[in-house]
Amino acid sequence: MTEFIVAVPSQIVSIGMQTLINQDPHFKVAAVVTNQHQLRDAISQSPYATVILGSQLCGDGTIEIWRRIQRRFADVQVLLWAVRFQDVLDFQCNLDRVEGYLLASAQQSEFLQACQTLSRGRIYVAASVAEYLARNPARQRQSEVLSKLSKREIQVAQMIAQGRRVAVIARLLNISSKTVNTFRYRIFDKLELSGDVELTHLALQTGLVDLDVEVIVEEDDAAEGDL
Repeated sequence: MTEFIVAVPSQIVSIGMQTLINQDPHFKVAAVVTNQHQLRDAISQSPYATVILGSQLCGDGTIEIWRRIQRRFADVQVLLWAVRFQDVLDFQCNLDRVEGYLLASAQQSEFLQACQTLSRGRIYVAASVAEYLARNPARQRQSEVLSKLSKREIQVAQMIAQGRRVAVIARLLNISSKTVNTFRYRIFDKLELSGDVELTHLALQTGLVDLDVEVIVEEDDAAEGDL
C-alpha cells in the first residue's frame, strides 16, 4: 500500500486528488494538509509516504521548509505540483532530490501515471516539463554556474535575481541580513560579478530564473541600507 499526503493550497484541487488516488486499491491518502505545520505532523505519522507538494503551499518559503523536512525524514518522497515552470527550476536547482515533477495543468491520466511511477520507486518528469528543460538553450552554461555555487548560494542568487531585497531573503530563509550579504559577496566573487545587476543578467541568461516570470521588486520590505 502506497500512502500519499496531499499538500496543496487549493481545497478543490486536493479533493480532486483524493478522489483520483482512492480509485486505486493499492493507494491510500494518509492526510490532506494546507500548511507547513500540518505537513510536518502528517509526515511524522507517515514517514514513508509520498507527498504531493504544491509549489506555493508555503509561499516563497516552500523550498526552504521542504529542505528541512527532507533532512529530518530521509525516506519521504515528493511529487512537485508546480504552478509554473519557474517553480520547477527553483526546486531543481535548490534541492538534492525531487522524485517527480508535474504541472498544475496536468490531465487526470498524467497525475495517476505520476503517482503510479513514484509508487514503483521510479522518477517521474511530466512530458511538458521535460520538453521545457530540453528546450532551454542555456542548460550547459547553467550547469557551469551551478557547479561553482553551494545550494544556499544558488537559492540566494535566484532570489536576488527575482528582485528580492536582502531583508526579505533573510526572513524567507530564516537567517540574518548579514548572512545574506555574506552569501551575496561569495556569489559575486565565485562568478566574477560586480553586483546584483550583473547577477540578475546572468541568472536570466542561464535560465536560473524564467524569462516569462515578472521580476518582483520589493519596495517596502527593507531599508535601503540592507542592500
